Amino acid sequence: MVMKVKTNFAGEVMLEMESPTLKTVLIGLFKEVGFSVYSVEDKEIRGDFKVYLNGVEYDDLTNANNVLLKQEDEVEVTTVILVGG
Repeated sequence: MVMKVKTNFAGEVMLEMESPTLKTVLIGLFKEVGFSVYSVEDKEIRGDFKVYLNGVEYDDLTNANNVLLKQEDEVEVTTVILVGG
């Protein structure tokens, strides 16, 4: 199955996976673009990233391996851009 991941730092990324979970998609995204969004050890989002599945923010990824994805699911990963002065 091909999963499309929308990002604000690498555009749309297509990932070919069998039985994708939210965790495997985030790891696949890292392998594709080189930005580690998800800490496998801590099971947390790294840095200033936000992860959305079908428009709903996932801020707790402890069970990310249990979130099975379907072809029509929309995954979006954004980096929060902080501006200050």
